[in-house]
Amino acid sequence: MRNPLVINKTKWNVGCINILVSPRRREGGVMNKLILRSLITASLLLVLLSLPSIASADSVLWTLTGVTFAGLDPTTGLPNGTTGGTANGSFDYNAATNTFSNIDITTTAGSGFGGATYSGLLSNGLVFGSSSTGLLLGAPGTAPTGLMGPVLMLLFDTPLINTGGTVTDTLTTGAVDGGGEGTCDSADCSASTQNRFITGGAATSTVGVVTTPEPSALSLLAVALAALFAGAVIRKASQA
Repeated sequence: MRNPLVINKTKWNVGCINILVSPRRREGGVMNKLILRSLITASLLLVLLSLPSIASADSVLWTLTGVTFAGLDPTTGLPNGTTGGTANGSFDYNAATNTFSNIDITTTAGSGFGGATYSGLLSNGLVFGSSSTGLLLGAPGTAPTGLMGPVLMLLFDTPLINTGGTVTDTLTTGAVDGGGEGTCDSADCSASTQNRFITGGAATSTVGVVTTPEPSALSLLAVALAALFAGAVIRKASQA
């Protein structure tokens, strides 16, 4: 009777070169790759755990700093040479939903204006809106003279953002293009008088960065040894 054919080696063709590789050696190569991949994965996880992450912030607190005014001639709309008055306070802004909240801003007297306190966006101001580049503060009143109350416009050189660290966004200045303070002259504030314009200042926000503590050298060594031990056990079991 003819003896059955027993194949002890597997023949792999790589290009034009014939390489003979035993099944056991091939299994060892696969296990070595598994061990290497385990070590790489463990290392990547440790690196990712060590990286700092930016704190999630729905709304960011912005604080006014160094905001100053200069007066305008109400007839010509040109600077009248008077200076004085400041704006102080803060507001929250959510860049994802484009909403303002917790507004608490106060202006002082000077430059021909008496100052005011603002706690919200201009209501019923149908001709105005608010966005990451500017907002209009005030609340139309019921003054018998027809003046509907003070208004404050803040314009920003760059859009307000929610990012980690400290961000300073300067206010847009100037009698023509900058923000300022004045009064509404109609119910919807479509008619208004600007009494003074902003000559300097900025809004500053600080969003904390959450730093994950770095793993100690001992913990790194323990993870590496555990990965090596697991790989050795798997390899030994495959050769049994």
